[in-house]
Amino acid sequence: MTWSKLRGRLDLNLALVILLSVVAFAPLTYPGFFQSHSGFVPVFNLYDLERDLWGNWGWVPHLTGSPDLMKGEGPLPYLLAELLRWLGMGGAQAIKGIYLLGFVASGMAMYVLGKRLFGSAGGLLAGVVYVYAPFHLATVYVRGAFAEAWAFAMYPLVIWCWERYLDNGRAWWAALGVLAYAALASTGLGLALLFALFILVFVLVLGPSRRAKARGLLVLALALVVALLIQLPSAIRYGMPALGDGGFTQHFVYPFQLLAASWGYGASVPGWEDTLPLQLGLAATGLTLLAGLLLMAERGINPRLLRIVGVFVAAAAVIVLLVTHPASLLWQLSGLSSTLYYPWQLLSFAAFAMSVASGATVRLAPRLARLPWQAILATVVILGSYAYLSPRFTDVQVGGSPVAVLGENVILLTYQRDGPLRHGATVRFTLYWQGLRRMETDYTVFVHVVDQEGAIWAQRDSVPVAGERPTSTWQPGEVIEDEYEMIIGLEGPREGYTVEVGLYDPSTGMRLMLPDGATAAVLE
Repeated sequence: MTWSKLRGRLDLNLALVILLSVVAFAPLTYPGFFQSHSGFVPVFNLYDLERDLWGNWGWVPHLTGSPDLMKGEGPLPYLLAELLRWLGMGGAQAIKGIYLLGFVASGMAMYVLGKRLFGSAGGLLAGVVYVYAPFHLATVYVRGAFAEAWAFAMYPLVIWCWERYLDNGRAWWAALGVLAYAALASTGLGLALLFALFILVFVLVLGPSRRAKARGLLVLALALVVALLIQLPSAIRYGMPALGDGGFTQHFVYPFQLLAASWGYGASVPGWEDTLPLQLGLAATGLTLLAGLLLMAERGINPRLLRIVGVFVAAAAVIVLLVTHPASLLWQLSGLSSTLYYPWQLLSFAAFAMSVASGATVRLAPRLARLPWQAILATVVILGSYAYLSPRFTDVQVGGSPVAVLGENVILLTYQRDGPLRHGATVRFTLYWQGLRRMETDYTVFVHVVDQEGAIWAQRDSVPVAGERPTSTWQPGEVIEDEYEMIIGLEGPREGYTVEVGLYDPSTGMRLMLPDGATAAVLE
């Protein structure tokens, strides 16, 4: 086969999107697991799914609290990870593999949509901007939002199906659109319901005729029904989600945060000192503004192109407004604050809209579609986000479930023991903690060696890491290595000891509870 024939069959720009995604997912190939806010929770949830896979229907991730079917994670990416488990991957490797595939899938889906709207060059630029959108990278490497990371792949796929259906009215595109939306709802129902509003606007503005708009709205209604129906097994199993904003209105974004140059790894906290990275991205912002300017400056633009670009540029602007404080009243009056934990989760929609708008620039300014400019733009996009690709890693290995979950904030991942559990022996423990949220209280760790009657024969009560790492200093997802040494009293029984570990508030003596109501984890 000649090169010209091969080139005619291959979509080289699609291959380029995949190739250029390598830098984004390269950190996932490092040894060990990265310390995002969710920590090892996705890994433990995956093993929990395996234990429950052929049991009751309706499983959703719920390791660290009661499932929230509206705001919480859906099961789709875990089911995908289970496929990798069947291929022989370990739990942590499977989770990282699905994150990796999510980057590739999001780039490919955005390329397909961008190519459909603006041609192959527009699809290439849109795909690269989407993969390297700062909030996309933060969703994976900072937040560790496993399901939301895969929602990025579903947004362009859903709109692509609807655009095709509006164009030709063929039933299979409607069916694909319903399936794609159901898949999006299976990553997170709240985000999917809000994205339905975007689909609504897309249909009303871009439908070529009243009949096409009516068909598009009918398919949207069907998709919503299907999305809600697939939640029924979970609702029956876990109960309906509780409504309420849960502090939603305390986490609006300040405008300077959207344009900040610094990149943080902390959790979201109310106020302007939030250390969570919430950038729109220099490249995405600049290209979206350029698209808007070209839209106003160019004469004789195709009316449909004008509407398409206008929808995505306007959507980006509206979404940015919705995550800032002036939109607080709107969220509360509409009741939509019950669909998300934080308003800034809508930044995934902004990344989507701005990526599409960025792809439009090569259609509005055709010179940008030529090779030198394509290379320059792609390079600028990647370099603009390259500094954000530095997650923190740990070489700690975990089993199929954590040793203990204490409250909703702390996980005892695993531990190591050196020395026998016999009277008179010196025994050393290394505990590996992981905090999932910032803690205001400085808890004390207790390690007690007890006999079968519950009598304590050795104990250590200490602030973690010999007082050097109070729990209030733990960053979400950070693994804390905590060592203890003690001598078991000679007066005790020869053998038959167990070890109890936990955390308590030194000011009240109250211990953090385990899910079963116990106040200590039994290690041996």
